[in-house]
Amino acid sequence: MRRAACLLLAAVLTGTVAAQVPAGPPPLRFAAATNNALPIAEFDAGEHLVGGIAKDLAELIAAGLGRPVTFVPLPARRVSAALASGEADAVCFVLPEWLQGDFRWTRGLIPEASLVAAHADAPALLSLEQLAGQPLGTVLGYNYPRVEQALGKGLRRADGPSMAANLRRLAAGRVRYALVEKTSLQFFLREQPDAPVRIAWVIDRFDARCAFSPRAGIPFAEVAAVLDQLVSDGSVRRVLARYR
Repeated sequence: MRRAACLLLAAVLTGTVAAQVPAGPPPLRFAAATNNALPIAEFDAGEHLVGGIAKDLAELIAAGLGRPVTFVPLPARRVSAALASGEADAVCFVLPEWLQGDFRWTRGLIPEASLVAAHADAPALLSLEQLAGQPLGTVLGYNYPRVEQALGKGLRRADGPSMAANLRRLAAGRVRYALVEKTSLQFFLREQPDAPVRIAWVIDRFDARCAFSPRAGIPFAEVAAVLDQLVSDGSVRRVLARYR
């Protein structure tokens, strides 16, 4: 009886001590658009993010903020709503015109360019307007504001699941032109240096950024300070170098 009472007291005390130990900070939840592919993102068969620039950069940011990190795989068309509702705290490798909502935007982090890539046998381009009416390799769920403005109703999308898939279609001659980003094209040509693919037109140059939800519960000054440090100490540059 006395032994049982001692065990009960020990259990109560242990529970009290455990209850007094503060829980760790909640994880920082990064949205991961499932129509991205390497070098931006790599998903396993269950659509869990397992690699890529977006994953590496998110882990650096979370570590700098002293937070664990988790990833929320989503179709690209749902990313804006997830940030607005608080389902996700942040997303990286984006621009304001790609999302719909009032978010907190970081400094530019990743030098990038929007390109028209062409099959080696495709005619040279003298203007974007030449693409009117031609099937263009595009990514399902992606917006292309500058091309949409230039071509209007002449934009003929040939949607694929990712830029990587579109580059494979382009190399195989199934489309003559595709809208891609420089980082994706560089990675593709690193993996397949003999692919019959070339740059046909530079649409624009930009620095990709991260967007944070106003519901994330993190002082944005802390986010900005962490990103300043990651840029100045070369951490962002080293992440990019792994894929270029």
